[in-house]
Amino acid sequence: MAQPAAATRKSLEGLFAGPQDLVERLPMLRTILQKVASDWADQFTHIVTKAPEVVLVGVESGPADAMIAGTANQAVACVLEASKWNARLILCADYEFVFTVVELLLGGDGSEPAPMPDRPLTRTELGLAQLAFTQFAHALEQAFSVVAPTNFLVGEVAPRVSFEVLGRLTVPLVAAKYHLFAVGLGGGVTLLLSQSVLSPMRNELSRTAGPESVRPDPAWSQKIQSEVSRASVGLVAVLDEQELTLADVARFSVGQVLPLSASPEGVLRVECNGEALLNCEIGKSNGAYALRVRDFIDQHQEFMDDILAG
Repeated sequence: MAQPAAATRKSLEGLFAGPQDLVERLPMLRTILQKVASDWADQFTHIVTKAPEVVLVGVESGPADAMIAGTANQAVACVLEASKWNARLILCADYEFVFTVVELLLGGDGSEPAPMPDRPLTRTELGLAQLAFTQFAHALEQAFSVVAPTNFLVGEVAPRVSFEVLGRLTVPLVAAKYHLFAVGLGGGVTLLLSQSVLSPMRNELSRTAGPESVRPDPAWSQKIQSEVSRASVGLVAVLDEQELTLADVARFSVGQVLPLSASPEGVLRVECNGEALLNCEIGKSNGAYALRVRDFIDQHQEFMDDILAG
């Protein structure tokens, strides 16, 4: 039984090996990673007065040694353990990111001089980076929940971690690079994961993102709703209707009485732009005529009744 299992693993590793552009073959992956950027920025709204801007700079896949070399100048890193995926990911950030987060979370304005990049980071700086990484993990959970739900356990933030936790380094890696902007500063963050982690999700990730993937702007939606609800509309209460010939109408004269078949106990119909909306009862309130809503008119039922009556 060991031979088929080994062959399966080799087949899966071979699936992601070679020069194929993984990101192009899995378009939903970029959409999910883009959502991480917006969700991560939203996470900051709970602890700062003005949320930072987070941008997905790029997503690339390639040999492990090349992807790891791209993180040589990182200041801090941690391991994200995805229990349901049975996998580990690495999140790392540069010195500029750590300094930006410190200024942002401690209420700074970005005017303080940047610390020397070769000095050890303080416990406070590592703690604030840990908080930012935890928020990133929550955003990652939310973004992947539609494809492969999992929880991420955030490891301790340290100056460096072992890249061997990603699995076999003969398998190419995926690197998603983000940039955070706040208080006039900015810094970079890189998420690393093995391509083999994506193998069970490749069917879902190969789909093209549909319209539902577009994230609506809540502020703009609220603005539209507010403007629409403030629009003025005219309502007409119809007490009775009669069919007359054009000759009858032409003989109308001043002072003529037009008899109606309606009664005070009857039901009035309220219309807007010719569309029936409500059935109302007529009455008086504070010496003036008033209408009390009895029920809403079912447009579909009205249409069917007209057909049957015809």
